[in-house]
Amino acid sequence: MSSASSRSVSVAGLLLLASPAAAQIALEDRTIDANVLFVHAPDALAVPGPQEFMTSGIAVGDFNRDGWPDMFWASGGIGPDKLFINNGDGTFTDRAAEWGLTDVHAACGACAGDFDGDGWIDIYVTSFGNGSNNQGQVGKNRLYRNNGNGTFTNVAEQAGVHMTATVFSSGYGCAFGDYDLDGDLDLAVAAWFGPAQGNRLFRNNGDGTFTNVTGSAIVFPMSTWGFQTRFADMDHDGWPDLLLSADFGTSRYYRNNGDGTFTDLTLASNTGHDQNGMGQCIGDFNNDGRFDWYVTSIYLDVQQPNSGEGNKLYMNNGDHSYIEAAAACLVDDGGWGWGTVAVDLDHDGWIDIVEVNGRPLSPEFTGEQEYLWRNNGDGTFTEDALACGLTFQAEGKSLATLDYDRDGRVDLAIGFNADENRLYRNASAVGSWIAIELDTSNNPLIAPDGLGTRVEATVGAQRQVRLMDGAPAFLNTGEFLIHFGFGDAKVIDEIRIEWPRGYVSTLRDVPVNQFLLVTSPALEDLSADGVVDGADLALMIQKWGVLGTSADRKADLNNDGVVDSFDLGMLLGAWSAR
Repeated sequence: MSSASSRSVSVAGLLLLASPAAAQIALEDRTIDANVLFVHAPDALAVPGPQEFMTSGIAVGDFNRDGWPDMFWASGGIGPDKLFINNGDGTFTDRAAEWGLTDVHAACGACAGDFDGDGWIDIYVTSFGNGSNNQGQVGKNRLYRNNGNGTFTNVAEQAGVHMTATVFSSGYGCAFGDYDLDGDLDLAVAAWFGPAQGNRLFRNNGDGTFTNVTGSAIVFPMSTWGFQTRFADMDHDGWPDLLLSADFGTSRYYRNNGDGTFTDLTLASNTGHDQNGMGQCIGDFNNDGRFDWYVTSIYLDVQQPNSGEGNKLYMNNGDHSYIEAAAACLVDDGGWGWGTVAVDLDHDGWIDIVEVNGRPLSPEFTGEQEYLWRNNGDGTFTEDALACGLTFQAEGKSLATLDYDRDGRVDLAIGFNADENRLYRNASAVGSWIAIELDTSNNPLIAPDGLGTRVEATVGAQRQVRLMDGAPAFLNTGEFLIHFGFGDAKVIDEIRIEWPRGYVSTLRDVPVNQFLLVTSPALEDLSADGVVDGADLALMIQKWGVLGTSADRKADLNNDGVVDSFDLGMLLGAWSAR
């Protein structure tokens, strides 16, 4: 946060805190220098119908756990997918063949996550297979298990996640998240072509397999044309809700009921107004402590009947209630929008929006520029992509964030369809920052890499909020990294880390401009103070009995839904052990 004075303003009925203008954002195309140039070439014969223009997935993850983010890129079907391993010197090497990624198939979307909790990040890929009749192949989705030795093995069929729709291959975006707070990552997959009814929620069984709980835990209405899923706790009750951006007015907003089921609150929440929901991102755009939801769509002349009305920005009022404010905030016109991310590129403490777009054979959208909206801190944004260096114009689809050179500035990876990909380095002369990574290896009931963790950072009167989940956007996930910008601040007053299940870690007077690895509290350390003692016993007694739908489940050490003598025995067994 800048030390300059702030002022309150009201825009579209929203109370915001304004900040001074930030330095110019500068993005540099480093695709060739970083050795990651390739052409996404979709296989029209393997993709059902005229859908080949909608593919181009990315999954970012530190797959070899060397501290540097790597990138998986879907090739489209003409050749094998790409696995760019970060060399730690600003360059990458494609090691797909070495790692066993040699299949030629029409990959579409991708997401990363350690689904089996072995410490190694895995990759899920939606795929149309390698058919040759323009109908695709069902049951060809991949789950690449990371073997921890520089290889992957496809275990999708054994795990039960190889198939979404049983007729007509239609899988698109996907996302990992721990919706039932049991410590392992569940999987939500979106599927386009509504009649195939292929949207799926898979619950992780904790043994390397998943159960399809679609229809019992959640109901996707018939003819939901899904593009991208995301788990996010939108009402701050501790339970990850599920957001689905979907085409033809079928986007959905699901509340997590805390009992293993979800309720469709799309109408009640005042969301789902996007006519052609494709990509999505969440961020606290007005710094009020609540996550807002941004959905990309198609913008046409709104004076024409049946035309697209553009992107939607759902500003969170709390309690699953939203105000739609895209036009008021000046972020509604993003062309034929696809992937989008919420990121503070200039470190002024306000989250900006980047969006890629394009539609072949549509003159007004073919080769259109991408979009970068700088958050003005007053409830409005200013579009500034070309001046910031985001100049490559093609059919942009996926967009992922990562800090590939570890300089504290968030970079952008863009997947273009039927064209060259792009890696943009953030070279902005920006203010202070902090980047936070989470280690949960000592607590089996908190999801790997801290997915689902909410992090708050406070400097003076300004509080910022982030979510650890890799930011699933459209066909992609980014790096598991929490990133904040603070203007000219030198010290962060407080960082509050709200882990799943109710654990809370608090750090005070934290110096800026550093990568910070924070380890989660151990299973029995309920007070998160590093020891198991009377403080933890007192917290367990407070939660004694059946937990019901409470998300504060840290006292339930054996995860059976009841805090009882079994949990007490485990706590006493760890007494003074830490």
